[in-house]
Amino acid sequence: MTRTLRRTAAAAAVLAALTVAGCSSSHTTAKPTAAAPSAPSASGTRVPGLEPIPPGHPGTPPVPLPAPASVKGDDPEAVSQAVVTIQWTVDTSIDNSRHDAALRAAPFLEPRYLAALKAHPPVAAPGAEWAEWAGHRAYTKVETRALHDERPEDSATEAHRQWLVTTTPHGRDNWTGRPTTNTAFVTMTRENAGAPWRVSGITVSS
Repeated sequence: MTRTLRRTAAAAAVLAALTVAGCSSSHTTAKPTAAAPSAPSASGTRVPGLEPIPPGHPGTPPVPLPAPASVKGDDPEAVSQAVVTIQWTVDTSIDNSRHDAALRAAPFLEPRYLAALKAHPPVAAPGAEWAEWAGHRAYTKVETRALHDERPEDSATEAHRQWLVTTTPHGRDNWTGRPTTNTAFVTMTRENAGAPWRVSGITVSS
């Protein structure tokens, strides 16, 4: 399911303009996707009468994930790639939803964006695809490819990157599911030119 992660309305507007100006037609319309992490609601409000899905269990997926010490904080390409890799790597044996994977990227997220994620856990069931993955105790392997469509130029405190993200579920019973592919438009900010980049928003399309 498409999830739109926004720090502010302004960031969302920039990403919308980026999609129209620099992407192919397949990128201009956000369609339901299976690989996108959960996001805060656009209105920032909870749905009355619905309880949030409880968080998953402690642990890490059985695939290597980028560690903060190994990622160059002054490189927006490296930071954005690390985040999409982590957020699309789910493990149904420890995660209750994609929201758990999204939060694993916390060291690379801008504080207000991270706070918004924490404040808005999903309230809807993850869906039939997740149920199928869980039946195989599956985890995902992620491949990323940088896209170089037209985008706003980096400034000292804001940068944008685009990634083609392919996710393949692998069951612990030797089952392999159908890969899904999404385009992730990543916005990063930092306090000043000497500070590390942090992701402040992601927009996803199929």
